[in-house]
Amino acid sequence: MQPAPKSDVTAALLALTGQGEHPIVVTADGDRITGTWRVDLSGQPAGDGGLTLLGGATWNWHVTLLDSGLYKASMSSRNWPEDGGFFTFSSSWVSGPMKRVLAEHGWQRRKNPFSRAWGALTGRS
Repeated sequence: MQPAPKSDVTAALLALTGQGEHPIVVTADGDRITGTWRVDLSGQPAGDGGLTLLGGATWNWHVTLLDSGLYKASMSSRNWPEDGGFFTFSSSWVSGPMKRVLAEHGWQRRKNPFSRAWGALTGRS
């Protein structure tokens, strides 16, 4: 399958915003696309009946569209509470829908340097 143009896959990724059981926000800055999941932890009930003001937590999956239908991916997170403020989260809520769109458009993840070196050593490129 021939990879779709960057503009087509970018538009399809942006269309994921607000969709699904665990909505994410997808933004684009040139060839870098970011899917973000956020939870607001302010106002969570505390054990003593008061409120715990913990702010919010975000998790981002970044995709950079390269040439030849390849992409590289990374993640970042911010403000995750060290204690208190419990919530459920799975990184696949963000990366799963984005990976599906990329695959449906013929895009493949670029292998990391270790994988490329291992493939060269074992004859699997």
